Amino acid sequence: MKSVFITGAARGIGLAIARQFASKGWLVGLYDKSEEEVSQLVADPPFQRNAVSGFIDVTDRGSVAAALSNFTETSGGRLDVLINNAGVVSVGDFAGAAPEHVENVIAVNVQGLTTVSQLAFPYLRDTGDAMVINLCSASSIHGVPWLSVYSASKFYVDGFTQALDIEWAEHDIHVTCLKPPAINTAMGHQLEPRHTAKMPIDMEPEQVAEAAFSAVIHRRPHHLLGHGVRIWSALDGLLPARWARRLTAYLVGA
Repeated sequence: MKSVFITGAARGIGLAIARQFASKGWLVGLYDKSEEEVSQLVADPPFQRNAVSGFIDVTDRGSVAAALSNFTETSGGRLDVLINNAGVVSVGDFAGAAPEHVENVIAVNVQGLTTVSQLAFPYLRDTGDAMVINLCSASSIHGVPWLSVYSASKFYVDGFTQALDIEWAEHDIHVTCLKPPAINTAMGHQLEPRHTAKMPIDMEPEQVAEAAFSAVIHRRPHHLLGHGVRIWSALDGLLPARWARRLTAYLVGA
């Protein structure tokens, strides 16, 4: 049985991805800081008999190592797909942002994803034809104002993904990322109205989950989700820098 390990799996995109893979007959690892929530989930369809749950704090290296060890004990050492989904957002004026909020975004979105990937490497390498799917964001297309630290963290995810896809190719590990727009989740609704006025929230977590499963089959460097995101990405790459800047400013009402 193929296996997938998902961080931030208690709700939202992570839970939708877990359900998608479970419905396809995969062994699913649901790991989250909300251990009670994921432990309750595995008792219900579609997770019965093909799911493992547990605690993970991606900012704690020991916690990550323990979670991966716990999951691979059940999977027989296999780790076919790692999905780095855990993430947090900080919205608003950067100059006035609470230091703890800024530090948390960097700790989870940057250091957490990095730690999970590094500690998962031996399991991915030994499985063969494995892959990593990182949850990136449309905000990695161009730096987004009033979302600066989160946006920057997703630029890191994009660059990290590109680098590892080359570096780990010799180990038969493919690394890719998903770049969705704002999603109809609790995190998506933390955005300011100006972020969604011209790019409204019209994508569900289940659509991201379908894209994640599709990414296992259609292996590309990255996956842009949504017509608007694909147009924005194309224009940002074609326009001179000053016009790309103006486009992003227009999209967020700056």
